[in-house]
Amino acid sequence: MTTLVENLIVIISKLIKFISNTFNLGSGYTWPGHVALLVNPNFLKSRRIRFKKGVVLVSGTNGKTTTTKLITHLLEKSGYTVSHNKSGANLLNGIASSIILDFPAFGDLNRDFGVFEVDEGALPLVLSNLKASAVVLLNLSRDQLDRYGEVDIISEKWTKSLLSLNPAPTLIVDGDKDYFNSISQAFKGDTIAFGDSVDYLSRTKLHGLFNASNVNAAVSVVRFFGLKEGDFVSNLDSFEFAYGRGEVIKHGGKEFRVLLAKNPASFEHNLDLLLSEEASEYNLFFALNDKIPDGRDVSWIYDISAEKLREACASKVVYVSGTRYLDMAVRLSYAGVNISKENIFENLQHAVKEITLHGVSEKVICLPNYSSMLELRKILTGKKIL
Repeated sequence: MTTLVENLIVIISKLIKFISNTFNLGSGYTWPGHVALLVNPNFLKSRRIRFKKGVVLVSGTNGKTTTTKLITHLLEKSGYTVSHNKSGANLLNGIASSIILDFPAFGDLNRDFGVFEVDEGALPLVLSNLKASAVVLLNLSRDQLDRYGEVDIISEKWTKSLLSLNPAPTLIVDGDKDYFNSISQAFKGDTIAFGDSVDYLSRTKLHGLFNASNVNAAVSVVRFFGLKEGDFVSNLDSFEFAYGRGEVIKHGGKEFRVLLAKNPASFEHNLDLLLSEEASEYNLFFALNDKIPDGRDVSWIYDISAEKLREACASKVVYVSGTRYLDMAVRLSYAGVNISKENIFENLQHAVKEITLHGVSEKVICLPNYSSMLELRKILTGKKIL
């Protein structure tokens, strides 16, 4: 495809984002890539896209956004230029958008690194479009069965895709996850394993063994690319939470702490965090949606430990909202959680208003799934993610 056509793709893509933002049609971080790939399905293979040091792809059910952001943070603090999908759009069109929007109006894209989180179902397609130097596999757990099926299906697709690559990237994998053994053993390239040691975690603002694995994955990546401990360890403490992953948002005199809970693993991880903290007074807010990014099947809420739900909600004022608010309320009820009918809301904005005006505590801990997290942040901040 000619340089002129590629320039037009970049210009049109930037125009699409501008129109999306100006007229509040969306964040503009998926349509540019969608249009570009529609015009040229091989756009991401263009010689005008150059990542001089390499491309890192991070995939798994949980932890992708935090790990990708931390890798980017450490590389940028060391003076490297990085393209990454900071909006969290992690399908092929979202990754294409992040690359296109980094292009100058005219000329080539020259960055040291490309660091992209990749939806677990999209990893094979992304691997066929971007030449990866390193592939990070964090974990696999039951998530959106209506989209992907059981984890064995994803694992088999990953293995097939990775074995087809020549040259093979370096595989950076959680060595504590037994279900990755078959992939590691079959893989023909180099493999680096990480675990859940808390040595580096203690230098960050993150909490829990789950995040320890994310931090160690990020450290493994930057070490692979030649950074020494002295190059990165001092920059761990300046890393800020990824949106919706522990951030605190002040709204209406309250502090809303947002903990993304999009599947049983992430939900129970957040409950463990709550149960391990010193007792304090706070309201607890559950929000459950079933929109396209979430998957229509919300049966996974019954895989959450009833005991942990009951303990986390003990002596707390509990609120529930989202498109599947009744399902969430029933699940909590079955777990032995008492919820006042006045605290169950179909409309998320009404729930936030009630909590803000009448919540008995100054602090609110929110456990939303993905799309409800995006809606909640928009309500609390008055703007979308980016």
